Amino acid sequence: MKKVIIIFLLSVLVAFLPQQSNAQPNNQTVFVTTSWLAEHINDPSLVILHVAPIRRDYERGHILGARFLWYGWMYMSNTELSAELLPVEQLDTTLEALGVSNDSRIILCGIGGNVNQIARIFVTLDYLGMGDKTSILDGGIDAWKSEGRQVTKEISVIKRGTFTPHLKKSVFVDAEFVKSNLNKSNISIVDVRPPNIYSGASSAGYSRVGHIPGAVNINSSTLVDSTNKVLPLPKLVEMFNAAGVKEGNDVITYCNIGASASIGYVVARHLGFNAYLYDGSFEDWSSREELPIEIPAKPDSIKK
Repeated sequence: MKKVIIIFLLSVLVAFLPQQSNAQPNNQTVFVTTSWLAEHINDPSLVILHVAPIRRDYERGHILGARFLWYGWMYMSNTELSAELLPVEQLDTTLEALGVSNDSRIILCGIGGNVNQIARIFVTLDYLGMGDKTSILDGGIDAWKSEGRQVTKEISVIKRGTFTPHLKKSVFVDAEFVKSNLNKSNISIVDVRPPNIYSGASSAGYSRVGHIPGAVNINSSTLVDSTNKVLPLPKLVEMFNAAGVKEGNDVITYCNIGASASIGYVVARHLGFNAYLYDGSFEDWSSREELPIEIPAKPDSIKK
C-alpha cells in the first residue's frame, strides 16, 4: 500500500514540475552533416550541387552524383549594384538544367571556404520557394574528403528537371523596407561586416562611413570555425543574444554588397528567426544621401 501511495505522489509531483519542451527553435534542415549525406546519397530526390568559381574545381573531384553550379548562374553584378538577384526566368532555366524539380532535396556543397557564396545561393533558393528543401553541407567537400569519403571525377548525366518557382518575395528587401523598420523593437538589423567597418573606423571604399542606425554588429567571419563549419547552436545563440538580437524578433541582415550578409541570413534561419536580406546593403544605403548613417562616438570625444 505504501508503494502505491509513493508512486501516486511521485506522479503528481512530476506532473507539476516544469516540463522540457520538445520544440526545436532552430531550423534543422539548413545544415546537414557529411554523415547525413552519406546515409541519404542514394535517395532519388537528392540533388547535390557542387558550387565552385570555375568548372575545373568540379572536374578535379566531387561527390558522386554532384552537378557543377557556377556562382554567376545564380547572382551577378550589374551596372548599378554588386552581386544582385538574377531574373526568375533565368534562375528557373538554370535549376531545371541542373535536374532540379519542385520535389527535389537540394544539398549545396562548397569548396575551399566559399561559405558566403554558398549562403547566397541558399538565400536565392529560399526566395524561389525551395528554402525548406535546401541544405548546406556543413564544411563542404573539404570536410567530406577529410573523412576519407569517396570522390569521383565522373561527370554526372543530368535528367532535366521540372521546376516552378513559388516566390517568397519577402526574402529580399530594399532600402525603403529597412528605412520603414528603423528602431522598431520587434526588428533586429544585423550588420555582419568587420567591427572596424561597422564603427566607421574604416571606409571600405565608400564615401560615407558607419552603419545603418540601430544596427547591431555580428561579424560574419565569426559564425563559422576554421574548417568552415557553422558554430554549435548554443554558441550561435549566445552570440546573437550578446549582440542584442531578441528572441522572436525578425532579423534583417546586410553587409557591403549582400554577399556576407547571406551567411548572417542563413544562420538566423538556422536559429529559427524570420529573416530578410537587404540585397543592396551598405553599397546602396551609403549612396543615398537622404538616408541616415550612425557613427558611434569615440570615447575621447564624449563630454564628461
